[in-house]
Amino acid sequence: MSTAYLVMLILLIVYIPIWVWVWRNPEKAARWHLQKYGPCIMIKTQLGMKTMDRLAAYPRFWHAFGFASKLVSAVLFFLMMYMLIVALLAVPSRLASGSSIGIEYALAIPGFNPIMPLSYGIVALFFAMVVHELGHGIQARVNGIRVESSGLLYVVVPMGAFVEPNEEEMAKKPRKAQIDVYAAGITVNTVFAVISILLMIFACGFVSSDYGDSAGVYYVDDGSPAYNAGIPASALIIGISDEDGNLLIGTNEAGQTAGDLTTTLSGSAAYLNYDFDPTQRYIITYMTEDGTHTSTATQMGLYVKAITSGSGADEGGITAGTFIYSITMDGTTTVIGGYGEFNAFMASTTGGETIVVTTVSVMDDTGAYTMEDHTVTLGTRNSIGFLGVTTTTGGLTFTTPDQLLDRAVNPFYNTTDAYSYVTALFSYLSGPFNGMDPISDEVKWWYDAPGGDLTWIFITLMYWIFWLDILLAISNALPTYVLDGGFIFAGGVSWFLEKLGVRDPERNRKLTDSIAGNVSTVVLFLFILVILAMVI
Repeated sequence: MSTAYLVMLILLIVYIPIWVWVWRNPEKAARWHLQKYGPCIMIKTQLGMKTMDRLAAYPRFWHAFGFASKLVSAVLFFLMMYMLIVALLAVPSRLASGSSIGIEYALAIPGFNPIMPLSYGIVALFFAMVVHELGHGIQARVNGIRVESSGLLYVVVPMGAFVEPNEEEMAKKPRKAQIDVYAAGITVNTVFAVISILLMIFACGFVSSDYGDSAGVYYVDDGSPAYNAGIPASALIIGISDEDGNLLIGTNEAGQTAGDLTTTLSGSAAYLNYDFDPTQRYIITYMTEDGTHTSTATQMGLYVKAITSGSGADEGGITAGTFIYSITMDGTTTVIGGYGEFNAFMASTTGGETIVVTTVSVMDDTGAYTMEDHTVTLGTRNSIGFLGVTTTTGGLTFTTPDQLLDRAVNPFYNTTDAYSYVTALFSYLSGPFNGMDPISDEVKWWYDAPGGDLTWIFITLMYWIFWLDILLAISNALPTYVLDGGFIFAGGVSWFLEKLGVRDPERNRKLTDSIAGNVSTVVLFLFILVILAMVI
């Protein structure tokens, strides 16, 4: 059993008797400000009440804010449903692959979740929950609804904060006021997400790099030749020599130079402008934070990192862990020296064409290798031929310091149309899964930041406040009654039915309850299904 599951089991064993005691002794529990709430325990306090009243003293502003909240919630609703649909479509392939990220990734517990640092995570999560519930409380007070209590919601682990508006007063208020209360938390989170990322971008504007367009290693594939040669992620490649030590390009450890080692940007990555021969070995000179180093001889070229299931490459017998040496089509052979040649060749193909791909195995200790031909029928993607391989350079994924900084401060990096803006935002939100927050600690030595560690602390904190606020906002827009989005969706259904002519209050209420309740149940089931597919 993994440590994460063991910790969860211990926490569950501790939680169950506490919940049972609160359930069986409600009066005693109330003295400790505890109350059962389904499978949860509410820890009730009076914290923040005076702040809500003071901020609610500006009703005109908050009524305008309520109108804006409806628009923001609608946009985030469509974004969240898009994310859910995409995730559902990926469930079969994820289940077939047998891969999982582990339950620890599904819980927003700083320090326990591998992508959430303890210190930054605690501060950002506490901030996101507090301002979310503060938004609900302010709108309740603006609309004349009493707030009975505030506090924390606890179920095995702390799950969030809450405010408790008076239910009777809430039920008597018109639909507009109710939606304003439920939508306020989502919009407050969104506002603070925008503010924090703008502050982060402002601070990053003072960060610079002396290695702006250098070839930076961002990731090293396990088991690849580069991995076995000991080249670390965060290295800056400065020179390439042949196996005999003759410098081919760049600068070696002795300070000799032979032309410029340049990179070309491609989407969110970069590649080296050099034609490698995977039947040869190379010596790589690179820089790390502690100086200049030289790798052992390593194979370089277009390394096949992964194969898309069911693709032409898969059916043609190409395997991960080999190099693409050449591609033959219509009797003409193109030698593939790297990503540039491969990309140019694939751009000239169309789906349905047949090619022969020659691969080279990883060399053994003696330098021996094997070559194999694979007959492949290309698929189609983006109107051109699709082989179905994920590739790197000898096992190295490259970026440049300037490109990495640009990606860190721009959620819409490399966008070209409306659809790409949506996909770019989701890609940016997945940054922590790829070690970005927004710049990983390992590569901060690439940059000069005035103020040193204090600047990086501020940038990282703003990033995590942005990340958790926007994630809390988007997730709460899901149309299920366990979240704010369920109540907002019900209000929208009621309004829509009224526009269709269902003006009788009782009939409108029954139809709304039926539609919103069924949607809430289905969406919650699908959401849980996606989570289980990811963590099990």
